[in-house]
Amino acid sequence: MPITPRQIRAARAMLDVKQRDLAAASGISLATLNNIERGVADPRSSTLAAIERALKDAGIEVGEDGLIEEVRLHRVARPNAYDTLFASQRVLEIIAPGSLYHIDRILFYARHSVTSGAMAPRVCLLIEGSSRTILFDLVDFTMENDSRSAEMAGILLGCYAFHSGKLYYLDKILEDTTTAELLEAVTRLRAYDWIPMDHPGPFFNKFDDWEGRLLGFARRPGHPMRDLVSLLVSRQKD
Repeated sequence: MPITPRQIRAARAMLDVKQRDLAAASGISLATLNNIERGVADPRSSTLAAIERALKDAGIEVGEDGLIEEVRLHRVARPNAYDTLFASQRVLEIIAPGSLYHIDRILFYARHSVTSGAMAPRVCLLIEGSSRTILFDLVDFTMENDSRSAEMAGILLGCYAFHSGKLYYLDKILEDTTTAELLEAVTRLRAYDWIPMDHPGPFFNKFDDWEGRLLGFARRPGHPMRDLVSLLVSRQKD
């Protein structure tokens, strides 16, 4: 069954987003969404599918069996995104302006891996919003090579560009959080002392070399680390 106007209104209320935000995320006009919610339009199935897809990406699940009409919000999520490129793109979608997420704070932390032995710690993110929390700890985010560092630098660039002042880190390397159930892992992370991450250097120096090896990526043409460093330098001057 296609999503109904009542379900759309209920979903927006759960997410605490305005019509214009959902319209933009769905790729439709504000007038179109307004008419759909008021029940004065006969939208195409593709338009309703686009709205439902945008809401699903934000954690909303809708359903109806003829007796009960449901709108549910998954308040805590752990994306099963093992591919680093896909996962980094997903993070960028969540933190970007116009996203249906109202970001309150973002935690960076490093964890060991029970499956990777002596390999470098993995970088993880806990993104907390007013309506939803997302834990990215199933992904092998690292700064080990050019391509992986580009993905991580792109995430950092987006975080500092759009959410400076909401970034934090843990000053210890944790055991593998992926072995814990989702709610348990999130609860543990919230209990730690979160340190404001005014600059990524102190965090990465816990397990790598920011001033030496990592800044070396900034010398490579087209590498996101160049843009990240430029942004950090400009903020220090302001």
